[in-house]
Amino acid sequence: MQALDEWDVPEAQKKQRITESLKGPASEAVRNLKLSRKDCTALDYLNVLEEVFGRTEKAAELVYQYEHTYQRRGERMTEYMRRLDKILHQILLKKGAEPAEVDKIRIKQILRGSQPLDPVMLQLRSRAVNQELKYLELIRAVREEEALLEEKSFRRGERAYAQPVRHNDGLQPESDSLDTYGSDGDEQEHLITFKSTERAAKELNLSERGELHKTVKKVQEAQAELQQAHAELCRVLMKVTEMQAEMQKFLTGMQTTGVAVASSQGPLTESQQATASPLSKKSCFVVEKCATSVHNAKAESLKGIELRSC
Repeated sequence: MQALDEWDVPEAQKKQRITESLKGPASEAVRNLKLSRKDCTALDYLNVLEEVFGRTEKAAELVYQYEHTYQRRGERMTEYMRRLDKILHQILLKKGAEPAEVDKIRIKQILRGSQPLDPVMLQLRSRAVNQELKYLELIRAVREEEALLEEKSFRRGERAYAQPVRHNDGLQPESDSLDTYGSDGDEQEHLITFKSTERAAKELNLSERGELHKTVKKVQEAQAELQQAHAELCRVLMKVTEMQAEMQKFLTGMQTTGVAVASSQGPLTESQQATASPLSKKSCFVVEKCATSVHNAKAESLKGIELRSC
């Protein structure tokens, strides 16, 4: 289309030159167009040829293919740029990008889709930080870096670039149309790497979730045991309180009885002291038994709590 605008000849001569250069199905397509429209232009001829023999993808599909075209291992940067430019040209024909943004789109995809350790890409990245490289500056810089890299490799007796990896070379030859679409093998390699990383992340998340579930379960069991121990401790304390009340009641009764006897009879005789002595011993035995029971109850409750906490 751009060449047609720069072609400084009359419109009739443009149409004649295009018609004379066509044969077979292409000539039939232009002839059918002239039968349907009488006022066709040279641009109409090119448009109908694009519709009949051009790519049928929409602009969005071409942009997706462009963004998923990656540099093959061992592929020169100039070859990778050639594949990108083919798709970028189709995007411009489909009005999927503005001509003023072409240089920006090109360098962005080159830096994103190149091999991570490609030496030419590393040099371009350092240059692109300071300025936006136009096409002529970009292709000049790439060719200079490739020539310098080949010279250094030749001195060391090595090859600057290994042979590009071709998938299914024995099954079918690589055509130019397939090359325009981009590197299917490299895209599959990127997808496989992404899927394996995603699978590893999922497995890690599952293991972490399992450990977290076990920890939560243990915490819940410990909480249940603590609640049970607390309830048992409350029951023991209630029993202790009841026994203390009974002891207090018993001691109060004993004191009341002793005071009443002392006030009514006066000083005790030896026979009365002998009679009261067994009663005092019995009272002391009861008090000692109650105290022992309280101590044993407290010890059992504390032992039960220690066992549950362990």
